[in-house]
Amino acid sequence: MKYKGIVFDLDGTIIDSETGIAKAFQMALATKGMTDTLENIKRLIGPPLSRTIITKYGFTEEEGAAAMQKHKEYYISKGLFESNVYEGVEELLKSLQDNSLVMMIATNKPESYAVKQMEHYGLSRYFHSIVGNDMPQKRGTKKDFIIEAIASAGLKANDAVMVGDRNIDLDAAKEIGMDTVGVLYGYGSKDEIEGCDPTYMISSPLELLDVVLK
Repeated sequence: MKYKGIVFDLDGTIIDSETGIAKAFQMALATKGMTDTLENIKRLIGPPLSRTIITKYGFTEEEGAAAMQKHKEYYISKGLFESNVYEGVEELLKSLQDNSLVMMIATNKPESYAVKQMEHYGLSRYFHSIVGNDMPQKRGTKKDFIIEAIASAGLKANDAVMVGDRNIDLDAAKEIGMDTVGVLYGYGSKDEIEGCDPTYMISSPLELLDVVLK
């Protein structure tokens, strides 16, 4: 096999979590009397929402911090569990584990949230490490988290492949010399994924087996 390890993005790749995230973000916007549709918010999922609320919605740093506290309160109590594991993901992870591939998660989501979700959905046992942001989402970048994930497994960039559904995933991995798999079933559009010139593209989770087991 060409690869020893696989780094997965989480939201839009392993789980469909957009409803919980978007509802929580509506709570954040409401702190300033603002609103937006779930569909509009879902298109923003990927980069840290703690920055998006400032850059797109005009919140100050102080307002953004207070708003994201409301986001946190809703997300911890309800939003974390308003998600679905994509069909085929658990079968995929089991097959990869059976073939001795090391699996990791690198996410912009706060790491504690990601760990709770993987435990809740019974998937944490498949992953060597789950690397994510701190609560203010200022600990680092997607590139930093990918580097940390592969280092945790003692791998080099060319030993692993990055699987993600947004340009922020694929571009970060390419910067450090990793091959990439663009996910077409997640939140990013086909144009966005193709624009990243990924090494491979897949339309369903189980298609990844054809990429990594050959």
